[in-house]
Amino acid sequence: MSKPEHPAATPAEQPRRLRLVSDSDQPTASPEAPGTGTGPMLPPDPETERQALAQIASARAELPARDEAMFETFLGDLVRQVQPTSEADPTNILASLLAGTGVHLGGRPHIRVGDDRHPLLVWPMVIGRTGIGRKGAGWSAAKRLLTAADSGFVASNIHSGLTSGEGLTQAFADEDEGDGTEPGKGKPRPRALLPSGDRRLLAFEPEWASVMARMRREGNTLSATLRAAWEGGNLSTLGVTARIVRDAHVGILTHITPGEFHAKVSHSDMAGGTYNRFLPVFVAQTQFLPAGTGADPALIERLAVDLRARLDQGATLGQLGFSDEAAYLWRRLYVEFGGFSTEDGPIEQFLSRAAPNCLRVAGIHAALDGTPTIQPAHLVAAAAFIRYAVDSARAVFRQADPALAQLAAYIREAGPQGRTRTEITAGFFQGNARKTRIEALLDQLIADHTIAKTQRRPEGRKGGRATEIFIAYEHHELTNNAPDQGKP
Repeated sequence: MSKPEHPAATPAEQPRRLRLVSDSDQPTASPEAPGTGTGPMLPPDPETERQALAQIASARAELPARDEAMFETFLGDLVRQVQPTSEADPTNILASLLAGTGVHLGGRPHIRVGDDRHPLLVWPMVIGRTGIGRKGAGWSAAKRLLTAADSGFVASNIHSGLTSGEGLTQAFADEDEGDGTEPGKGKPRPRALLPSGDRRLLAFEPEWASVMARMRREGNTLSATLRAAWEGGNLSTLGVTARIVRDAHVGILTHITPGEFHAKVSHSDMAGGTYNRFLPVFVAQTQFLPAGTGADPALIERLAVDLRARLDQGATLGQLGFSDEAAYLWRRLYVEFGGFSTEDGPIEQFLSRAAPNCLRVAGIHAALDGTPTIQPAHLVAAAAFIRYAVDSARAVFRQADPALAQLAAYIREAGPQGRTRTEITAGFFQGNARKTRIEALLDQLIADHTIAKTQRRPEGRKGGRATEIFIAYEHHELTNNAPDQGKP
């Protein structure tokens, strides 16, 4: 594994901004404010702005809706303060910070569920289209905060280049430990990758598709080793040069495009249990800052002082528990994220560890607040993030059939009136689709809670046969208490 290279920032460079693309859920920085990283407002360039707005709107239309409750924590506040000067999706920045801070906290703070010990490790899989996804921008914003808080950790404990299980365990070799060969024989002893005695490693993989391809090679042990790493504790490889690594604390942050994921992952990969350790986060660019230089260095330094203090304090905690109110809330979330499903498709495989991942995210929020007691606010924020991951998985898998997204948009355009089956068959499909095809698409959208099916009686009549109506889920939620809803 090798250290990822990133160009040095140039804070003195004065940026220029054409336009801050509106994102109603996020605050915006004043274009005239000094040190905001957005620079002075230039005269408008209508054609450039039109193209930028169209590209961003198209990319963000694919994303699931997000619940702003995920930002109601210390980390969420960090995101809100740096996001106005970044083109990155705020969910991307938050996911990157969760991965980095979870590793920095180390293996001491943990949550116990039954007989299982869960370290505060979260493995986000940031999914975005090339260019417009701005996956790297999210990591850059998070990395800048982490570097200001602890530059030594970023320099020594964040690396790239996962290749095999043996390679991962070798990353923990101390300089005086070697690789198992006798002095003077075989390969030279490798240079230590991590500080001596430090078992914290964040594997940042911006080209996860390449790692996926390696994992599928016959004899490669990386997938099995990663499953053990997610559990925390000891790692082992029993090959020619057998090795045991004790108390490993490994986080992973990956980047991939939707197309690469569909092309590389197979049903057997999903069923194997490696990918349900990851949390998919579908992202896209939010703003148009063609010459931005990021947040004000003074702001970064101020935020980093607080972040470092919280990381140091959180690392001293041990087992985390619940307040009474949080324990009650967790009962409901446990059912929501851990419910039994008769389905065995790729989405269900991907999301089968949503419940423990929710606990881990809540645990990170609690640890950064310096408390061994998880509070309701920590769980609410964690649940919002996990729901976004669940919806991201559904949205990404839906990309395999573009008609799903197109049909959902067609139904959404009708508002609370919805679309009848006849309108869908004749209007959307132009009468050129089989009934079984239409049924399959509608059933999938209903299962994903994208649309809802209801019935509507003819207006002005007491009797008459009800008409089946398909309504976008958000409109259905607002109207499903109407007197005639669901009545034949």
